[in-house]
Amino acid sequence: MEENYYQGPTRWLGLSSNLLSLFGFFLVGSFLGQFFGLLAVVALMEFPTQNIEAFQKLILDFIAHPQKYEGGFHAMMALQWFSALFTFFLGAWAYLRFIEKRSVFDLNRAEAPSFQVFSWAILTVLVGMPAMEYMIEWNQHIQLPAGYEDLEKAMQTTEKSMEELTKFLLNFQSDMDFALAVMVIAGMAALGEEIFFRGVLQSMFERYIGNKHVAIWLAAAIFSFIHFQFYGFFPRMFLGAFFGYLYVWFRSIWVPIAAHFFNNAWTLLMHYLYQKKNISIDPMEMVNSIPWWSALLSVVLVGFYIRRLHTYRTES
Repeated sequence: MEENYYQGPTRWLGLSSNLLSLFGFFLVGSFLGQFFGLLAVVALMEFPTQNIEAFQKLILDFIAHPQKYEGGFHAMMALQWFSALFTFFLGAWAYLRFIEKRSVFDLNRAEAPSFQVFSWAILTVLVGMPAMEYMIEWNQHIQLPAGYEDLEKAMQTTEKSMEELTKFLLNFQSDMDFALAVMVIAGMAALGEEIFFRGVLQSMFERYIGNKHVAIWLAAAIFSFIHFQFYGFFPRMFLGAFFGYLYVWFRSIWVPIAAHFFNNAWTLLMHYLYQKKNISIDPMEMVNSIPWWSALLSVVLVGFYIRRLHTYRTES
């Protein structure tokens, strides 16, 4: 990637134009994802559609409280699947196809990374989890300055709503529910979000701004913000930055996709094993039980594995 490829006003005009185009595809994809997702919800839940007003209230109530409805888990998974597919994957695909005249396959260089690269990337995510949990606990206790009480209250309301939805989606009633969650929450989320945020958005910042570090952290901040879970903003941003560096180092979108998939799938697996009573530690309570020395050791190990990854990068 060339540094400072674009100069002067041309750089900022080009960046603004491409950002607006990407945002447009994001909005269209989001609309279509919600549309087809809600069609799937109606089909799976067999909601009556004769009375439009009653139907609208039923849909809104389902989205707010899916746990009240039998079969709500599968319907909500379908909604999540279509939303991620259209918003991120197809949104990114359309931008690449119609604006940059490129293919998704162009996000990878010709030479594929070695198996060791994927292994070290996944191990880095694994050993970094205690530090992430410690950071989550810290982030949850952040208080805004005086005068921002209304904003803080709104953030807490949104956080509570997202937490309730997360608990619902992590409540597996069968092995099939777990497999479905892995496919949607780990598989589609990792594929779509990495292509959108690292393959397209981060690459755009890097190309126009000319500084890969600024590009990585900007994309990571937007990636974290778009989840609308503000009390987990900083750990998610750091995780997104790690995915960003993986993409810069190896120029293969499959490396951050693999790391992202593992991070989400591991969380799902821990909840599944706890519900099956194969482990005694509740993953939901783990954030409150991470000692400082465990987080410190985690940071040291992450540093070690990142150095290993960088070695593979410089050798390749």
